[in-house]
Amino acid sequence: MGMEDRRTFFDRHAASWDDRFHSAEERARLSELVVSFGLTAGNAVLDVGTGTGVLLPFVRETIGPNGRLAAMDFSFKMLQHAAERRKAADATLFNASVESIPFCSGQFDCVTCFAAFPHFPDKGKALFEMVRILRPGGRLAIAHLKSAEEINHLHGQIGGAVACDRLPDPEALRLLMKDSGLITISMVNEPGRFIALGKKA
Repeated sequence: MGMEDRRTFFDRHAASWDDRFHSAEERARLSELVVSFGLTAGNAVLDVGTGTGVLLPFVRETIGPNGRLAAMDFSFKMLQHAAERRKAADATLFNASVESIPFCSGQFDCVTCFAAFPHFPDKGKALFEMVRILRPGGRLAIAHLKSAEEINHLHGQIGGAVACDRLPDPEALRLLMKDSGLITISMVNEPGRFIALGKKA
């Protein structure tokens, strides 16, 4: 499936997305997940593939009022549903593709990518772009509230435009991250949690 098929899919399901995929129990676990990213007060953070913006309030709480928070998604309908969270989190939203991130290089201390990475068709190019906008020593966090196996099974069940969207197995992802210029790469892949962290050299 191409990007337009995925965009149509996410636009069509935006209104019901949180009810279907972000249960109250899962949202309660997001604060703990964000802690694992290693953010600090005053950081500049970009949330890539933000969807309905479910991660934004937790990032804002961590980086504080002096931190800079931006978020982007290729689905305009998803961003419309992120509007309330955007206001609460004091975040700036952008409608853009991860393969062409609309920022100059070296602007962010951290790029977060929650529940989105499997949907990027060219994962190598997506990683290159996310690393490009990091400052030296900046961190990339790819995360899910499911294991890689659980995520891939879920997408197969959902079907349609996302049926074949896969999160690479940890070792394959580690190689992709290394090739993109990341070092100090760590992986957690267990039932109910997937976290891949790397630092820009």
